[in-house]
Amino acid sequence: MRSRDSAVALGASPARALLVAVVAHALVAASPGSAQELGEPEVVEIRFEGVESFSEGDLEKAILTQATSCRTFAFVFPLPLCPLTDWGLAHSRRYLDETELPLDLLRLHLFYRQRGYREATVDTAVVRADGKARISFLVAEGDPTLIHEFTVLGTEGILSAGRQSEILDIGVGDPLDLSILALAEGRLTAELRARGYVNATVLRDYFVPRGSRQAEVTLRIETGPRVRVGQIRIEGSADVGDDIIRSLLSFESGDIFRDGEIFESQRRLYNLEAIRFASVTSERRSDTDTLIDLRIQVATAPKRTIGIGFGMETDECGQLQARLTNRNFLGQGRVLRLTSRLSNLFADQLQGGFPCTDVSPEEVFQELNFRVEAAFEQPVFRGGKNSLRATIYGEKETVPDLFVRTSTGGELAFTHRFTPSMALTASVSPELTSFGVQSADIYFCVNFGFCDPEDIGVLSEQRWLSPLGLLWALDRTDDRFSPTRGFYVAAGLEHAGPVTGSDYRYVRATIDGAAFKRLTSSTVLAGHLRFGSIDALPSQTFEAGTTDEIIHPRKRFFAGGAESVRGFGANLLGPTVLVVDANDDCPDLDLDSCVDGLSARAFDQRPAGGNAVIEASLELRSAIGERWTLVGFLDVGQVWRTLGDRTNVTATPGVGVRFRSPIGPLRLDLGYDPSGPADRPVVAVLEGGDIQELNRTIRFDPFTDDDPGLLLEIARRLQLQVSIGEAF
Repeated sequence: MRSRDSAVALGASPARALLVAVVAHALVAASPGSAQELGEPEVVEIRFEGVESFSEGDLEKAILTQATSCRTFAFVFPLPLCPLTDWGLAHSRRYLDETELPLDLLRLHLFYRQRGYREATVDTAVVRADGKARISFLVAEGDPTLIHEFTVLGTEGILSAGRQSEILDIGVGDPLDLSILALAEGRLTAELRARGYVNATVLRDYFVPRGSRQAEVTLRIETGPRVRVGQIRIEGSADVGDDIIRSLLSFESGDIFRDGEIFESQRRLYNLEAIRFASVTSERRSDTDTLIDLRIQVATAPKRTIGIGFGMETDECGQLQARLTNRNFLGQGRVLRLTSRLSNLFADQLQGGFPCTDVSPEEVFQELNFRVEAAFEQPVFRGGKNSLRATIYGEKETVPDLFVRTSTGGELAFTHRFTPSMALTASVSPELTSFGVQSADIYFCVNFGFCDPEDIGVLSEQRWLSPLGLLWALDRTDDRFSPTRGFYVAAGLEHAGPVTGSDYRYVRATIDGAAFKRLTSSTVLAGHLRFGSIDALPSQTFEAGTTDEIIHPRKRFFAGGAESVRGFGANLLGPTVLVVDANDDCPDLDLDSCVDGLSARAFDQRPAGGNAVIEASLELRSAIGERWTLVGFLDVGQVWRTLGDRTNVTATPGVGVRFRSPIGPLRLDLGYDPSGPADRPVVAVLEGGDIQELNRTIRFDPFTDDDPGLLLEIARRLQLQVSIGEAF
């Protein structure tokens, strides 16, 4: 860089002055004794006066003098040690170093000068009292030097004027901010390298006439020759094979050399489970400057591994899982994965106690669940952008207070990846499924009017559920498990009917997305949106002579729980039905008369689900140390029986804590349900297990029907959620 501007008001180059001051400071600092040992006062406050163009946080980062601060946000909330005490345990003490203040003045002066405020002046005022110091930095910013002329030379025929302006993001009329200009130069260099100009350099020249606030900026680009990929040498492919490695590369010999393609190829190789290590390095040639050879080094992963895991969640209680993975099965990077899983462990012993708070008290929902699965994956299928996955499984699944399902089936899925972040998956998923009669009777009775035990028995028999599905996904987040930047969106469409061999017939559409923005080095703002709708098609497979539109419970929409609206229990947002045991609660009374006098605690609230759902969440995630994160959230959502029957959405605020573990974030959330009374249908369980639905609804108020005290009402409205992984 060449600069022909005037000298600074201090009479010397600020860089030279800072260098001299740093050397002098180093000599002073070499003498024994710290600022605290020399009796310097504690810095309790740092203020910046006269600052308009920058935040105080930016200026604090530019200086070394710091004020005493709280060690961690956890000592503010939930443990208020910092605001209530003066203990050394909670505070990081900082003391005034008299030799550092002059250097901080120079640092602030350079901070302003580099950002175009070349006439800015900075002074200090220090107030000492009772062993404490309050420091004020007095800033007179002045007017910035503005760019009057901005010229870029050397990009003719390579970059359009519009693309060039978009990349630089600085131009005529902007302050002469050298930090922004340096970023612009970096982006311009990266753009040229992405177009094959690997040796491109940017030379900056700016001129500010003496006494002027107008700058002339010139960027001279030396692109050098455009470079292509030469020879590609592969080492260490072993059983995987060179052909598979080459198919995963996003370039061939003769292609334009682009850094982005190198990184993408390395990412693809790392995603191959049979590969433990992958490296793509460039090697310049001595005979030409227009070709670069590439060296691909890979190391294969262990052929077989076994993993065992255990976890606890509010709705599935204890979970135990074992997995055997065979990598490079039958060669070419194929993977065979055998998985077995048990859940609902300890559900009958804990009876809804912590942490299994969403497990139903009904015995049928406390039975042991299982899943046995064999999955075969071919990561390269007719090209490096295609993959194939085939799965067969058998399982027993419990959804609390809704159904117990037993299924045997499989899935065949084909995925095409258009770009590193965008993919489309087509799948067919046939399964033979049935329900426990005592678990799904309420669902079929309330939603479809089948309350007779014989009808429920017919509906619970084994039926085919065979949807065809399409899923489009775009993921531009920076981290798969705990994103801090970017966004993802997924849109799905399913159809099941006679053509697919399905007894359940429907069309189902969903869209799910989230966005993440880092506000500070430790704070992330995250937002999530989900919408879904299902339209049942007429069916004649369940009962002769009828055309009832029956929707499989697993395909209907439910909301509430750890990955949904967290102020509600699992699946309890939206339409629900109240279940009462007539034998215990109404043995000698007319059912209609009896239910009006019952307490809300006498009813068991069961989810009914709906044909449409909307959910939205906003989270503020604040890291406290390397492993802990505090979260404040607001979840909004509703489930509707039909898309045209839209009641108001419900908002539930809450707080949570995360612990970063080797298996992912361990999550504990506490949501608050502010909802009021609502009209609910009632189903009575009669003697012998028969069920009867009342011809009317009742007003249901689970929080205030018995006039509790304020604390008891708040406790009833709180919902604890325990899970593994982020909510979205």
